[in-house]
Amino acid sequence: MNLKNLCNEVKMLASATGEFLKTEQAALKKKDIELKGTRNYVTYVDKEAESRLVKGLKGLNVLLPEAGFLTEEDTVEFEQKEYTWVIDPLDGTTNYVHGDKPYSVSIALMRKKEVIMGVVYDPVADEMYYATGKGEALLNGTPLKVSSQATLENGYIGFGIPYSLDERGEQVLKNAMRQFRKCSFRIKGSAALEICYVAAGISDTYFHTGLSPWDVAAGAFILHCAGGKCSDFSGGDNYVFGKEIVASNGLIHEEIMRSIIEGN
Repeated sequence: MNLKNLCNEVKMLASATGEFLKTEQAALKKKDIELKGTRNYVTYVDKEAESRLVKGLKGLNVLLPEAGFLTEEDTVEFEQKEYTWVIDPLDGTTNYVHGDKPYSVSIALMRKKEVIMGVVYDPVADEMYYATGKGEALLNGTPLKVSSQATLENGYIGFGIPYSLDERGEQVLKNAMRQFRKCSFRIKGSAALEICYVAAGISDTYFHTGLSPWDVAAGAFILHCAGGKCSDFSGGDNYVFGKEIVASNGLIHEEIMRSIIEGN
């Protein structure tokens, strides 16, 4: 299997899906929006975009036969296979349904439990983040490089607030509040893109709880390939399936863990 050729095909699918999202956002009406839970929206757009992605990825059987799917909207049944596509057709739905941005299309390919390719596309900015291996992370063809910020002071930090905030997540936010005068915090609303912003050196770190594999798999792989670091809140590597992530340039990681995640 040629990963770069496969990635090129996936990028085209992500781009086409992004164009569909842009067109439909302007036509979206309040009556078309459903609630899966408090602040957790879903629309016909999510479902249609996912169906299009699944159909397109199934069409790549010549390059990757019999891959399984792990999807947000369950338009295809999950089956355990050697290769699995992990896809979020619309990451940033809350932004999307309010006519806001950013939002993104996120596609990762896993071999067993290891991500081997990631594509994240921002259709509004027309920014395509993608990676196929260490040192091979790019944005619209330009190599990505993490920032050199080594301290929390004057750091530029992204974070998110989950739909359901447990006790630990609430404590992490309280820890972060104590740092508000030291650095700049931003919520952009698309985990996949915000991890890519760390890969691009825009943000120095990003943390979030209550996440799903399709929110982070592609972005975390892209960051890793750009020289950054990801961990769960315990400092381990269960950040794709563990529902929590700290993504950083690597240099600031230890201080973020100590000051914000652990609150020491």
